[in-house]
Amino acid sequence: MAAVVFSIGDWGERLAMGWLVLNETDSVFLTASTFAARKMPQMIAAPIAGALSDRFSRGRILLITGLYKLGVLVALAWVAYNGLNPLWPIFVLLFLLGIGHSFEIPAMQGIVTSSVPRQLRMNAVACQATGTRMIGALGAFASGFSISAFGVPATFLVSGIVFAAAGVLAALIADINDRGLDQPNERTVFRDIFDGFTYMVRVPIVRTILVAAVLVEIFGFAFGSVMPAVAKEALGIDVKGLGTLTMMTGIGSVIGSVFLMTLGNFSRKGLLLIVIALFYGFFVATFSASGSYLAALILVMGVGASAAAFDAMQWTLLKLNVPESMRGRAIGAWVFAIGFGWIGQLGLGAMGELFGIQWALAGAGLLVSFTGLLALLLAPGLRRI
Repeated sequence: MAAVVFSIGDWGERLAMGWLVLNETDSVFLTASTFAARKMPQMIAAPIAGALSDRFSRGRILLITGLYKLGVLVALAWVAYNGLNPLWPIFVLLFLLGIGHSFEIPAMQGIVTSSVPRQLRMNAVACQATGTRMIGALGAFASGFSISAFGVPATFLVSGIVFAAAGVLAALIADINDRGLDQPNERTVFRDIFDGFTYMVRVPIVRTILVAAVLVEIFGFAFGSVMPAVAKEALGIDVKGLGTLTMMTGIGSVIGSVFLMTLGNFSRKGLLLIVIALFYGFFVATFSASGSYLAALILVMGVGASAAAFDAMQWTLLKLNVPESMRGRAIGAWVFAIGFGWIGQLGLGAMGELFGIQWALAGAGLLVSFTGLLALLLAPGLRRI
């Protein structure tokens, strides 16, 4: 439940920020840069967050994170209310928001997987992804209408309150899952970080998953950073249309998560991850190509389904291939890996500015599918698990 509430805040804040910056600057690159600003701090904060979630109460980490994100959103609402001139305070605040997100993911994933037996973890992760993306999609839809009716600052404030509520909820329900944490530990956090990274690099299958995460994040997941530009320039729709388009992405995410749940404890998880990457690239390349809003609403569900399934499979494979004591650090390493996504977001924004957003997405999608083909040909260990 806490993960679902966090998701509402995340989807609402991202939609509001992207639309605000695109309208104020008319720049695809600067709009994409707002997403990059959230990603960059993950490369520093995520390893620390993963180590802390392995030794301290995850409920308390999420409570602090929710209150912290409320503070940042209040500041964002103030800046948006007073105008974006100058623009740099927005990027500073988004960088701070990214730090909070780095702590949210490892702690939340630790709670989810510690509550079920090992053989049910794929289902648990898929179930959590279903709930967060389904409610998050409705949150994005509502945010589009909220921005139109009440403005961006009010939407930021509501998202901040949602984050705080999610943190309180997480603290209330995490007691059972936090047993054994907060115990005296003679090892330093930095030693835990070093040991975690050493382990991730040394184990071939974990290393392969993290490399795949970097590449697909750069070329594939960057699509979210240009969705406002897709709406305004490629499809000619307003913020309510953007909210609907984002909602359809979320509905697709639910479909992808439910698909994984129906597979149960599927035996060829690595091969499934590769197949998902191939489809993901196809949908990213095509969903806005025709310029038809109706076609985009249908195809973007494929983008959402592929994105959700790819994330869930990565989390599942990581957790199945690391010791119990390193679950938080494994997800922290994954968050670190996807922190490289800012490269793709800036690149996609620049390519969209130079060549048009549809051509930029076509190239990005082809690179995602090419990554899947490389994994199929060059990663036999991943194919077999």
